[in-house]
Amino acid sequence: MRSKGWNGRSGLMFVAAATLVGCGAGTDPEPPAPRQVSITAAEAAARPVEVLEESVGYIDTLTAPLVAAEVAGRLVEVRVDVGQAVKAGDVLARIDAVDYENELRSTSAEVGRLKALVDNQRRVVERYRSLGRDEFVSETALDEAESQLKALTEQLATASARRDMATRGVSKTTVLAPVDGVIQQRLVSKGTYVANGQALFEIATRALLRVHLPLPETVLGRVAVGQTVYLTTPSAPGQRVTGKVTELRPRVSTGSRSGEAIVELPNPGDWAPGSSVVGQLVLARRDSVVVPAVSVVLRPAGQVAYRIDGDTARQVKVEVGERLGNEVEIVSGLEAGARIAVDGAAYLSDGAPVKLREQGS
Repeated sequence: MRSKGWNGRSGLMFVAAATLVGCGAGTDPEPPAPRQVSITAAEAAARPVEVLEESVGYIDTLTAPLVAAEVAGRLVEVRVDVGQAVKAGDVLARIDAVDYENELRSTSAEVGRLKALVDNQRRVVERYRSLGRDEFVSETALDEAESQLKALTEQLATASARRDMATRGVSKTTVLAPVDGVIQQRLVSKGTYVANGQALFEIATRALLRVHLPLPETVLGRVAVGQTVYLTTPSAPGQRVTGKVTELRPRVSTGSRSGEAIVELPNPGDWAPGSSVVGQLVLARRDSVVVPAVSVVLRPAGQVAYRIDGDTARQVKVEVGERLGNEVEIVSGLEAGARIAVDGAAYLSDGAPVKLREQGS
């Protein structure tokens, strides 16, 4: 009896299990709905694009006059040093003026003596002329008096010229800055004996600047005089200046045919000669399509963007041109006005459902 009871219970359990299996065999579970990707979107914009070539160079001064001694002598004072800013007319140095002052006193005295002689002789000539009209003085005596007056007058002119030169010599013993600028070189020291014409200082002026931008051979042929250049320098952070290429200088050497572009411009502020400068040369301008850089992502097919079609993302292969900061030029693959995914584009695939959200949310 126990054996039959056990078999009965086993049969019931088997029937129940079979029933459960039979009920589920004809029903498949529904797959979960694809998860929507939250994105922001923007339209591809049409606007001019500049093809830029960046170069790091340096700033030079357009004029760096050498200040030379205009008289010979020993330097008794040097007032400036390298890096010091000066204004036109500032005293840079002094040359011993004793000999020039003595020469000035001597020539001034000679001028005074000759002026007195000329004045006296002029009165003699006038008196002889008056007497000659009454025939109290011979014509020969009048001619001799006039000749003496002429000779003294010429001597006075020569002495006056020597005095003027001595006066100039005294004034030139004080060496003055000819222009506003910065002392770039000091070539002498106090106590140095300098000759007439010897260079003493070099002054770098800040009014006019020359920018040197090195260029590789591959770019040099695409640059021409007159092309636009955007310039920035660490000495004036936040300031961008637009200039023009004024000269091209090839630098041909063994194994190299590089060169440099020269940009001459007025100092736009406090740009310092000797500072580094970043130049962006505009090689070309063209109308093109521009999109945010984050909207272009890399996939096995290459660089792609995702065009938004309703609530679906459609993959579009694109060709990228110039990088424009936070934007990128699209050479092919998208037309202006196309609505594309921006934030969230990196998480998309072709045909992915999307949910638009506002920028910044």
